[in-house]
Amino acid sequence: MKTTSFPSEWTLRRAIAFLAALGIGVAAYIAISESGGGSPVCLAGGSGCATVAKSSYSHLAGVNIAVFGIVGYVLLLASAFCANDAARLGGFVVALGGFGYSVFLTYLEIFKIEAICQWCVGSAVLMTILFLLNATRLIGYAGAEERLRPRERRA
Repeated sequence: MKTTSFPSEWTLRRAIAFLAALGIGVAAYIAISESGGGSPVCLAGGSGCATVAKSSYSHLAGVNIAVFGIVGYVLLLASAFCANDAARLGGFVVALGGFGYSVFLTYLEIFKIEAICQWCVGSAVLMTILFLLNATRLIGYAGAEERLRPRERRA
């Protein structure tokens, strides 16, 4: 019988922290550019970002959707600094919610707004990867006590 090998939790936590920090940057850029009445600049040109930013779907209860993204990414970043079951489960739950909401927003972009924002797609990709990493971390290390990096293990 072949066993599944997971990356070390330390490696997963580092990857989660890095991608969450990138996500904070992307979501902050979207929020800041829209807060001034503008929209994010599409890197490849076009007006997809402006169309999405001006749509009624870009705000929830009067708050820019990107602000919720910032909060989610900050929570994911915080969960990466802890190696316990609460952090593993919390990171998974936040990433699952972010992934699900990203799928919903992508659906809206394609079928309702009929425009694609490259920054939003980038955020959705980051959240998808973060969901997979957090799921791997939860499945592979639930119930495990804090583990030290390989170089820090005592003989």
